[in-house]
Amino acid sequence: MNDVIEKISKTISETGKVVSEKTKLVGETARLNSKILSKEGVVRSNYSAIGEFYYNKYKDAPDADIADTVNEITEALNSIDEMKAQILSLKGAVKCVECGAECPIENSYCGHCGAKLVKPEPPKEEEPAEETEQTETASSEAAEAADEKPEVLEGEVIDTDKTEE
Repeated sequence: MNDVIEKISKTISETGKVVSEKTKLVGETARLNSKILSKEGVVRSNYSAIGEFYYNKYKDAPDADIADTVNEITEALNSIDEMKAQILSLKGAVKCVECGAECPIENSYCGHCGAKLVKPEPPKEEEPAEETEQTETASSEAAEAADEKPEVLEGEVIDTDKTEE
């Protein structure tokens, strides 16, 4: 019976050592993977900083190999600015050029820093008189065309698939 207990004790001890070694291995692997992820984040951040630096420095005259990408960034940034302006307009607000605070459009000065607010220019209206005349002319021509109906004799069949020449 002592032999059986010794074997069980020895097996438990050996298994405990293996589990301990595996736990250390898993722990060390997790620690290294965490450090790798951290360093990869540093690399991505620096790549991004290099790209932003390049864009800001050479956006007006980029290298031909990367010109399309630079132009896409410029177009995206312009679209973002336009959409932000639309949001401000919907809110009835303007952004302070000094501190970036959103202020009601009716204010003349920023409520946060006191700087004079720059009001957006109202959208330019096209000449509605010319457009109205063109619309009226087109409407009257359409009405005249609708009034012109071909004469149909009783019992005559009209082929609607044929166009008049």
